[in-house]
Amino acid sequence: MEAFGNETKKHFSLKDAVEFKKDFFNRKRLFETSDMHFNVYCIGPGQENPLHCHPNSDEILYFVEGEGDCAVGEETYAVKAGDLILVPKNAPHSIHNLDEHKKMVCILAQSPLPCEHVAVSK
Repeated sequence: MEAFGNETKKHFSLKDAVEFKKDFFNRKRLFETSDMHFNVYCIGPGQENPLHCHPNSDEILYFVEGEGDCAVGEETYAVKAGDLILVPKNAPHSIHNLDEHKKMVCILAQSPLPCEHVAVSK
């Protein structure tokens, strides 16, 4: 996945990078360094980022707009704009936009790289 920002594009508005898809949430890489991914998840009404884990990487989520649920391990958190969540290495997690009318935007950092995505069955 190509990053939206790079060595020649070090400054931009998040609004320029946010893009929603009709049928599935959209993951967009904002920046990538040798040690970290910095992404935005654009989760439309009723959409979700399915349950998965990162065996060797931690993840930090920051919810910019919208409301929903975020499952991490055995816990499920009600999330809204301004909330932060730590997802430790190998913890199964998912994000679900529960609102059928409003969009959800979540910024996240993943480190260290490579950050492997492994689907997890419910």
